[in-house]
Amino acid sequence: MLLTYLIIPFSILQCVSSKQIYDPKPCAYNGLSPVSRYTCNSSKSCETYIVYRSQQGFETVREISALFGVNQDQILLDNNITDPTKILETNCEVLIRVECHCLGSFFQSNASYSILKGGTYKIIACDIFEGLVKEQTLAKENSFDAANLKVGAKLAVPLTCACLDLNDTRDGFQYLLTYPIFETDDTDLLAEKFGVSPVDIQVQNSLDPNLTIYASTTILIPLRSVSSINFTIIDSSSRYHDPIPMNSTKQFEEKDSKKYLVAIILGIGALSLFLAIVVFGLYYRGKHKWINKLDLLSSNQSSTPSCLSPDLVAGVAKYSLISYSFGELTEATKGFSEETELGAYVHKGRIGDRDVVVKKMSSFDAQRIISVYSKINHTNIISLQGVCYGVTDPSSPTSLSTSSYLVFEFARNGSLRDCLRSHSEVLPWDRRIQIAFDVATALHYIHHCTVTSYIHMNISSENILITKDWRAKIANLGVGTSDGSVSTKVDVFGFGLVLLELLCSEEVGDGIHVREKLRVLNEKGSDQNGCFEELREFMDQSLEDYPIEEALCMVVLAMACLEDETTNRPSMHDILKIIARIAR
Repeated sequence: MLLTYLIIPFSILQCVSSKQIYDPKPCAYNGLSPVSRYTCNSSKSCETYIVYRSQQGFETVREISALFGVNQDQILLDNNITDPTKILETNCEVLIRVECHCLGSFFQSNASYSILKGGTYKIIACDIFEGLVKEQTLAKENSFDAANLKVGAKLAVPLTCACLDLNDTRDGFQYLLTYPIFETDDTDLLAEKFGVSPVDIQVQNSLDPNLTIYASTTILIPLRSVSSINFTIIDSSSRYHDPIPMNSTKQFEEKDSKKYLVAIILGIGALSLFLAIVVFGLYYRGKHKWINKLDLLSSNQSSTPSCLSPDLVAGVAKYSLISYSFGELTEATKGFSEETELGAYVHKGRIGDRDVVVKKMSSFDAQRIISVYSKINHTNIISLQGVCYGVTDPSSPTSLSTSSYLVFEFARNGSLRDCLRSHSEVLPWDRRIQIAFDVATALHYIHHCTVTSYIHMNISSENILITKDWRAKIANLGVGTSDGSVSTKVDVFGFGLVLLELLCSEEVGDGIHVREKLRVLNEKGSDQNGCFEELREFMDQSLEDYPIEEALCMVVLAMACLEDETTNRPSMHDILKIIARIAR
C-alpha cells in the first residue's frame, strides 16, 4: 500500500519540533534490530487519542473500554454513541481518549491485559490491540517467557501515542492521534477523514516522498478537534480486516455463523465445495481469525496482477554471462571429482572467493536455459552466472558430440528436502512460512510478471534451494510457456505438495494418501479438539511451537492447490496474498 506524497522541503521538516519518524517495521516484527517508538525528551504528558476498530469479542463500548482501561462514558461522548452495550459493526472505528506519558525516552499510554488461553505476544499486540503496540515492544516491556505465557498473568501494554510540543501551535492543532494503518488507506483519504491536509500528515511523520507505508504499522495524525473527524469516509474498495482475537471470551453466535457462511460461499466459489466445507467446519468453530486470509482468494480486485516486469526494459538492458574456459571449471571442481559431486553431472566448485554449482548438459539445453534466464531476474530464483560453450565430451574423445557447462549460484544449506530431513537442526515455524512465501513469490513472478508467462514444470522440495540466510530460491527450471498446452496450475499443484512437506517434513508423493488422511479432519467437525488433534498428529512432531490456526490455514491452502480439477485450484497471485498475511 503506497501512500501518495508531496515533496516536502527538508527545511520545513526541521522546523517542526514535535515531528516523529515513521517506522516501517510491521506489528509482528520481532527481529534483532529494535523497533522505533515515538520519542520524547521531557517529562510532559498529555491527553490524546488513538483509533481502535471493533472486532469479535470487543464489539461494544463496554468491552472496548474494559480492554483499554478507560472511562466508557468518555468513549460514548467522543463517538456519539448512547448505549455502551450496543453491538458495533465489525471494523467500526472508535475514538479512544488516553493519557500519554513520556517515560524514559518514549511516549506511551499505559494499559494492561490478562492473558487468555493460547495468548502470545504476537496475538495480543497485533490482533487484540491491532498493532497499537508492536510485538517486540510488548515482549520487552514484560518479563514473561514468550514461549510460556501463563493464563491469567497480567501484561503491561505500552500503547503507542505521542504529544504535541508545547511550542508547536501550527494551525491550531491540539492532539497527535495514533492511527493504525489499514490496507486501503492513503494520505488523501486520511486527510479528508480527519480534516487536515496531506502535507500536515507527511510533515508530522517525516515521510520521505518515495517511502512505502505498510499495513500493521501506525501513523500520527495532527488533530484540531474531535468534531472534525468523519469516520464515514471510506475508499471505494471493500475493506477487509482480520476479526481476531482467537481468545475471545465470546463464542460465535448463530447469527454470526450464518453471516460469515454467506460471505465465504460467495468469496471462495472457485476453490470448490470441499474448501468451503473445510473452512466452515474448521475455521468458524472458534478459529475465525483466519476467515479473511482465505477471503483474499476472492478479493474484489481483479486476480490479474499489475506488474512492472524487467522484460519492459529488455531492449535496453543487455543480458551477459561470464565466459569460462573448460580448464577453469576443471580446476574449480577439482577435476569434476567425486568429492565435489552433488548429483549426476552436477558439481560444486569454487571460483575466486565464490562457491558455485557447475552443471553439464547438451549445448541445445544450455542455449534453451540461457534464453529463459535472459528474460527473468528474481531474488527467489537461483541465478545463472556463467557458461562454458561447446566442449568435446571428455568421456567420448572420439565423438563429435559436444557439451556445455552452466555455472549457477550456490545455496549453502542445500535443498529444502535435505533441510526438512536434517536431524541436526529443526526448521522453526517462522522459517518454514518464510520459505513458502519465497517460493510463492518466485512462482508468481514467472507466472504473472514475465512476457511470455513461464511455468516451472517441476516444483518440488528437491528443486527449492535454501541459502545461508535461510531464504528459498527455486532451481532446475523445466520451463514451459503458458501457451494453452500447459497450465500454470501444474506449478500450483507442485506448490501444494511442497506446503504439505513443510508441515509434516515427510515426502508426500503425489499427495493422494495425504489428501485422504486430511479429509478425516472434516469428519470430526463436531469435535473441534478432535480436529486439531488430528492436525497435530499430521504435523512434524519435532516442531515444538507453532500456531495451530496458522497450520490449519496452510493445510486448507495446500488442499486447494491439490484439487483434481485444475480450474478449482487458486492462482499463484491468490496464494501469495494469503501467505503474505501469515509471513512475518
